[in-house]
Amino acid sequence: MQYSSALLALFAATGAFAAPTYKGADNTIRVILQDQATETGSQTTLKSGVRDIKTPSTSGPFSTIELKVGADVPNRDEYRCAIWDEAGKPIVATRGANVDITFSDAGKGEWTFRKASKVASIICDPTFKKIDPKENQITVILQDQRTELGTQTTFTAGARQELTPSSPGPYETVEIKVGSVVDPAQRCQVNDKHGKPIVAVRGKNTDTTFSDAKKGEWTFKHRQEVSSIICDPTFVAKPQ
Repeated sequence: MQYSSALLALFAATGAFAAPTYKGADNTIRVILQDQATETGSQTTLKSGVRDIKTPSTSGPFSTIELKVGADVPNRDEYRCAIWDEAGKPIVATRGANVDITFSDAGKGEWTFRKASKVASIICDPTFKKIDPKENQITVILQDQRTELGTQTTFTAGARQELTPSSPGPYETVEIKVGSVVDPAQRCQVNDKHGKPIVAVRGKNTDTTFSDAKKGEWTFKHRQEVSSIICDPTFVAKPQ
């Protein structure tokens, strides 16, 4: 059969002779690293469904990470990636009230690093899960060996909080235990019954604010009652 030139033109216009087109599956993950201060940016594409590790085009330093997970990636809102620094340690970042070492898209935008960091590698893995909320907590343990009295008071890291222990004591020691994503420099203060900071000693250190540092408990200079405990990310060492 032969077609007139007019009919051929009509077929072409309506797409009757057009080759079929297929949209490829959108199953990749784009990881966008940025630092606004230096106008540095990097975009890396990783595979989904398997553990994939890549190195960004530049190491930064960066201050934010954003994931763009393809529409065809299974469990796309839950799919997570991690970034490691040059020492091979996971970088901690926050988004709203969330603090984590693995990051999702979920259509909620970028995560902000706790501090600007160089990035050595990006890892996306379908087995990654968000951390247990306990990993962003601070536990303050007060004890007195004489009476075998002990209390634990739990704080959420990231903001100033003041809480009252379940018993005023008296106590002899305080110990701070921080979760894996809490800033290791986090410090807490213990106030006596008059609201004044209690002085305690650990090794050669004498202070009124106390850290974890994986070094155990601090011993009060004087056994006394506790009216309140304050944990504040702005606290620094106050040697006495």
